[in-house]
Amino acid sequence: MATQATITPSARPDHNVVPLTALQLIDRSRQGLAGSEAGRVAGLLGVADKEMARLLNQSVATFHRQAKAGRLDAATSERLLLLSRLAGHGTAVFQDQGKFTRWLRRPLRALADRSPLDLMDSPTGVQLVEDLLGRIKYGVFS
Repeated sequence: MATQATITPSARPDHNVVPLTALQLIDRSRQGLAGSEAGRVAGLLGVADKEMARLLNQSVATFHRQAKAGRLDAATSERLLLLSRLAGHGTAVFQDQGKFTRWLRRPLRALADRSPLDLMDSPTGVQLVEDLLGRIKYGVFS
């Protein structure tokens, strides 16, 4: 199980990636991320507001309200950190953000013909997609 997350200060996930330990991720989540992080992470994943709201288990109205807020709550911040880590990992594996975002939408046999994006609305789904990216990175047959 992965014990590090990343915060990517720029729009490029491969630029200035700072790894976080599990305890740092918890502390950072509790502090709350800036509201603008939701839009940044949506951009890294190549998803629209409606899809991002679903990934955060929120209505679109709540997503927009929180995106404009000064600080996000701990649960939303943690989910964004996990999604940011996944975006950085995926872009590194595919060596191209566009290839990664297209892969997120493709139904995969390893996921019972569901797309990775369909599963990323739960922490278990995010971990499953992270594991699959690790298998791709190391050439493990799936």
